[in-house]
Amino acid sequence: MNDYLQNKNLRQLLKVLNIPIPVPPILKRNNNPYSDDELQQKKIAVAGKSSDFLHQIQQEIRILAGDATIYDAVIDGLVVSCVGMQTIEDLEDLFTNIKNTVRKIAANGRVVIVSKVDNMNPTTFAVQKSIDGFARALSKEIGGKNGITVNLLKITNEDVQPYEVVKAATFFLSDKSSFITGQVVEVNRDKGQEISSPVRLLHEQVAIVTGGARGIGAAAAKVLHREGARVIIVDVPQAKEDADRLANEIEGEAFLIDITKEDSATQLQQHILKNYGKLDILVNNAGITRDKTIAKMSIDQWRSVLNVNLKALIELTNTFLQDGFSEKAKVVSLSSISGIAGNVGQTNYSLTKAGVIGFTNSIAQNNNKKIYANAVAPGFIETKMTENLPFFVKEGGRRLSTLKQGGLPEDVAELIGFLASPLSDGINGQYIRVCGGSMLGA
Repeated sequence: MNDYLQNKNLRQLLKVLNIPIPVPPILKRNNNPYSDDELQQKKIAVAGKSSDFLHQIQQEIRILAGDATIYDAVIDGLVVSCVGMQTIEDLEDLFTNIKNTVRKIAANGRVVIVSKVDNMNPTTFAVQKSIDGFARALSKEIGGKNGITVNLLKITNEDVQPYEVVKAATFFLSDKSSFITGQVVEVNRDKGQEISSPVRLLHEQVAIVTGGARGIGAAAAKVLHREGARVIIVDVPQAKEDADRLANEIEGEAFLIDITKEDSATQLQQHILKNYGKLDILVNNAGITRDKTIAKMSIDQWRSVLNVNLKALIELTNTFLQDGFSEKAKVVSLSSISGIAGNVGQTNYSLTKAGVIGFTNSIAQNNNKKIYANAVAPGFIETKMTENLPFFVKEGGRRLSTLKQGGLPEDVAELIGFLASPLSDGINGQYIRVCGGSMLGA
């Protein structure tokens, strides 16, 4: 992270002047391929309400991570199961486990809370729902100084097995999730692929990344290639130089086309069917901004954003839904916190990014479980696009988050890689923010 507040001289000056500006933590990131020892160097404790579910979680975590308990002096991670909590009094277990452990969590530590919805009993539903608020508040309370993250995995399907929860927890306990905190992620799909090893999770899978020549798209293409996928970078002809360079780097292919043009989705579909036979992963990343307040916005600025960010995305996805997706293919689409909270001067952009969430949820629920679809909602990410923002706008984007900084394209790419992999098989129809715990839309 290139943040001016990491400058020692400036920090000393601020201290002398007694100016209480929060210094962002230096986040620990892991951009290496997934490996069998992803969590082996981490001491992860498991606690919670005693149950068969908790014991199975403990057994699964013990296989993946270094042994630890809540009584150790220092731990790197904590998993707390709230499954089975039914009364207000039961929540004291959550309070006690966190209170007695929170000061033991090392810098860049990870907290994963697991809850389970019970729609049959109003009190139990309220108890389990209350844990959402607890997790979000805890993420803001303990994460700012030391880069600690807190996320909640919420089981919403009675048939979800502990191994599906642990697969997802593997990502949220790792240093690949360092800029994701305060998220409530539903685990709602009961039968996914059992994996014996996370090594080369995407071996020989075929992936498309639209808008893949630069920025977040390029970072996503690299992560997918790193995990074994064959990547087709789709971008406009004007991006040929960058697309070709990246394609050579990752041994992929550049397919240059304007996805807003008529028949572009069909052309891409036919290319995949002819040369690869099927599509396993579709990353809908292409997007543009044309920011103006609505009073000053032209119809061309309105249409261009809707055509690229939403219309082309829907058409491309629907084309492959008709023919081209492999069974249990993964669709990952880029939304934004602007689509959740809205943003001044971005009525067109916010509309499209909210539409992406709606489309994602709909196809996840209405495709007879043949594919998985999830959305990623980045917050303030340090890209070439944000470099040109005014200083105070940029600083506001950085500081209005729990972690007091902007994210990197790699942070978004790691979440895309997770959602494209079997580790996320329990997750479907969700949107997950990569925002460092942004106060916007929280």
